[in-house]
Amino acid sequence: MGGVLIDYNPEKNLYGMFDKETADIALREIFRNELWREKDRGTVTAEEILEKKGHLIPPHAYEKVADMTLNLYPYMPPLKQTEELVKRIKNAGYKLFLLSNASADFYDNKSGIPALDLFDGYLISADYKLLKPEREIYEKLYEVFALNPEECIFIDDVEENCDASRKTGMKAFCFENKDTDKLTEFLRENGVNI
Repeated sequence: MGGVLIDYNPEKNLYGMFDKETADIALREIFRNELWREKDRGTVTAEEILEKKGHLIPPHAYEKVADMTLNLYPYMPPLKQTEELVKRIKNAGYKLFLLSNASADFYDNKSGIPALDLFDGYLISADYKLLKPEREIYEKLYEVFALNPEECIFIDDVEENCDASRKTGMKAFCFENKDTDKLTEFLRENGVNI
């Protein structure tokens, strides 16, 4: 989802709000911290992250960083080009499933991501206490939605996640540059008629 359907980019947000030193602290202590991954795993809440790390955020930045920590979705706008591609894929008759490292607050915020209305199902990491690139999360996707990995194409913005999906039998495309033309070409080369 992040980096494919929405612009998950805490660096851009923080460096746009604060000086480099303050942004670096917020990234290190909150958004690029192992605790954030555990939030996506569903074992830590945003409130707990702030309790553990909030005192490390410079006082002049605390309110904005706390808001971003507790309510990140408004800081992640939908990627319109990808949304248009999702529409084309769906209109061509293909099924779409979301596999995302995301916390439980996904369900309260998914309405702000229009492309998700076209998906046939969601597998959110926090629901299963698993994270990409762990093999078990891909296997859970196949199990929950009765999917054959050889009939699936995985799209992610992190190569490590793509590599892990390939090891379970899927084809994968790393969408790291948000280039929908290259993604469309890859899909067509792999039998998706759009």
